[in-house]
Amino acid sequence: MLAPADTLTQADVVPASDLGLGIGWQAFLDLGFITSVLLILAAAVALAGVIAYHPTTRAKASTIEEIEQPKTFIMYSLVGAIIAIIVKVQPSMALVVFGIGGLMRFRTNVGQAKDTGRVILVTVIGLSCGLELYIVAVLTTVIAWALIFVLERQSIERVVVQGLDKDSIQRASDAYVGVLRGCGCAVIGEQKRVNKGSLAIIYRAPRGFDRGALERGFAEIPEDARGTISWETA
Repeated sequence: MLAPADTLTQADVVPASDLGLGIGWQAFLDLGFITSVLLILAAAVALAGVIAYHPTTRAKASTIEEIEQPKTFIMYSLVGAIIAIIVKVQPSMALVVFGIGGLMRFRTNVGQAKDTGRVILVTVIGLSCGLELYIVAVLTTVIAWALIFVLERQSIERVVVQGLDKDSIQRASDAYVGVLRGCGCAVIGEQKRVNKGSLAIIYRAPRGFDRGALERGFAEIPEDARGTISWETA
């Protein structure tokens, strides 16, 4: 029978490390806890991916930000999962994590949303190390490394062609798309602005892509279908 709250002594309080909750280096020998953490992180990534890559939203994506958005969703899901693990092991850290997130959100300029996710992720990994949750930190690092490798193995870029004649927009589009595909790029979307004589093409570049070869291909396009180009990279 449990003792009343006011009669509990320090000896009655069981350290978290004695509860098999993954604290310290000995947690690397706890296969049950390792399996649990792996399943939690894998489920978070998989379920986020189901929502992030929903066919309806993917079909409507027309800008680099919208196309890259699923990466942000998955990264934040991973962050949420590791925070939940930390709070489960150390409930007192809930407010600390909340405070760190607020500080980084309003006081730190780290660029794009997916970069913010990575910054928060490495911060939480550092927090795990400080709490001696080494197994959580290591497993999260391994999964995050693999996740970034898979998600970033191909880059999304946008080329804008300006100064085109209104009557040659379609011909220019076919020519530029042909060069892109010839260089191994996958065309994701096009935007033609006939009134402004411009064309924007969003494409996925393969790993190790040589933009110089693409520029040389563009230079060979007939002059009446060639315009001034500018680049935008995610």
